[in-house]
Amino acid sequence: MAKGFPRIDEPKHAGKPTPAKPNGLYRLYFKGMVSEDPLAVAGLGIAICGEKDDVLFQMKTPIFGSYVTELEAELRALKRGLSEALGLGINHISIYCDYQPIYRLITGRSVLEESLSGMLLNEVQHIRRKFASSFPIFVAPQNIRYAYELARETKTTCAICLDEDINADQMFSVDKCGHWFCSECLKRHIEVKLLEQGFVRCPQHRCKSKLPFTRCAYLLTPELQAIWLQRIKEDSIPVSERFYCPNLSSGNLLKKLECKVPWHNNMLLHPNPTENDGKLKALADEKMWRQCGKCQHMIELSQGCIRIECRCGHEFCYQCGAEAGRCPHGHGPDPRGVRPLPMWLKILYWVIFLGLAILVIWYVK
Repeated sequence: MAKGFPRIDEPKHAGKPTPAKPNGLYRLYFKGMVSEDPLAVAGLGIAICGEKDDVLFQMKTPIFGSYVTELEAELRALKRGLSEALGLGINHISIYCDYQPIYRLITGRSVLEESLSGMLLNEVQHIRRKFASSFPIFVAPQNIRYAYELARETKTTCAICLDEDINADQMFSVDKCGHWFCSECLKRHIEVKLLEQGFVRCPQHRCKSKLPFTRCAYLLTPELQAIWLQRIKEDSIPVSERFYCPNLSSGNLLKKLECKVPWHNNMLLHPNPTENDGKLKALADEKMWRQCGKCQHMIELSQGCIRIECRCGHEFCYQCGAEAGRCPHGHGPDPRGVRPLPMWLKILYWVIFLGLAILVIWYVK
């Protein structure tokens, strides 16, 4: 699957832009940053100034997406800065750059193969051709410190707590799907999932992306890390071959049909149904328990939504036992399987609706 462009959130301007003089010479300072910590977040800062370094325009915004490289972040910042300069009516601009790979690329001293960065570079060069003049200037990092500070101060909103004033370096981007959450909310989400024996997935509603242990481990205590590692081992065993100890104080995954809890030490679990198994099934029917159709784990719903996610990852309807999205019992179909109505059917519905409306009006008169 081809990798798409990172999404840039709506910019946060640090002030109202000042009208530009078409024939004036302006300076573009830009910075795209990718943090080196485990959160691996990205942001950009842009400042457009006059000849005396008076600020005409400035903005800061995070870059949403997984696996954003430093080169991509810098190109994205440059592209946005040039686009904003064009929008302000600027014709002549000097591009101040402190990142040598970018400087070599936009001056033609090096080239990129077909890739996401290559596509971004082509867009940058296309925008540059719209200016009467654009001159790249390589400078030391301290010369673009203002843009650097803007990039570092980018704010974003956590999808869980809805806090709108969180620094980008306090956010976590899920690798596979690119959803963002603050580290505190993500930490609590992982803790709950591990303690409830659930799957550690992206907190976004119905997102199936798994959270990577290597990037999230630093958020957890050693005890929770051990639980997660054990869960990873369990996931490596096919669902059909998993068997959990029925002893409530154990609940451990068994690799063989043998369990050594005190109350039936050295006894093999019989592969065929026994009298006690029949009693258990009768009790389950009486209590309206449901058995997962994939791993056969018994589940009791005390309250909440009837769309159940088993610890093996299988989702089903608690009311009828059917796979989630395959029945009309309140929780609705899986949005991934919903397709829009074809145009001809929409037109037919409208014709029927208008026809009925005309009949009602005629009947009333």
